[in-house]
Amino acid sequence: MRGKILKYSLITLALLLGGGIVLLYYFINPADQEVMPKCMFHSTTGLHCPGCGSQRALHSFLQGNIIQGFKYNLLIGAGILVLLYKVFLLIRAKFYPEKRTNLLYNTKTPWIILSVILIFWLLRNIPFEPFSYLAP
Repeated sequence: MRGKILKYSLITLALLLGGGIVLLYYFINPADQEVMPKCMFHSTTGLHCPGCGSQRALHSFLQGNIIQGFKYNLLIGAGILVLLYKVFLLIRAKFYPEKRTNLLYNTKTPWIILSVILIFWLLRNIPFEPFSYLAP
């Protein structure tokens, strides 16, 4: 019984924190606020890391500006798709409990994701078109 209460308390806490973060980014535009954290890698090197522009992209997505969000960070859109896939798998498992294939648990998936991130990181720092479109 105690374990079940702890489990549901942690789920509730995670939902409250996640909802709070979503509300924060819905109402506050990180581009206009000094209190929002800045990218330390970009501040130090002048180069864009794979996450640069993610806060502005999240704000744009929440405001319904999908295209602008992808302009800030194309990779965060892929990350959101992975999260949606994971939510889909959780919901599907609830209604259809028989074992199904999960692409995220393939042994090659982490290497593919790492490769995509590294290639994106490299390409978005090339100062020529069309690569300059990847910079936030």
